[in-house]
Amino acid sequence: EWIENDFARGVAYYILESDGTPVGCVALEKANPDLCYLERLGVLPQSRRKGFGKALVDHVFYEARAVGAKQIGIGIISDDMELKLWYQRIGFVEKETKEFAHLPFLVTFMSYEL
Repeated sequence: EWIENDFARGVAYYILESDGTPVGCVALEKANPDLCYLERLGVLPQSRRKGFGKALVDHVFYEARAVGAKQIGIGIISDDMELKLWYQRIGFVEKETKEFAHLPFLVTFMSYEL
């Protein structure tokens, strides 16, 4: 149901294959003319640490530039230091951390200037 809601909002999904087998996906949502959100990035456990996640992020950068965006935003679980460092190595910058009543964790928002 949430994927259907994403499609209704215009969120685009991209699937990455290796040797004809899906290994990961990512979603891109255009928030406004200058900002896109990178969402739902995931790579199968057996396919991690092979560059697939970075390839998916690079594709989001390409697609966001194609629609005129100047910035990519993401939100991640604050305590996931490995993921936070991974995004920082790509070039994302930590902007703020927020608490949401409906979530059992803090969310760190990061951005990347295209």
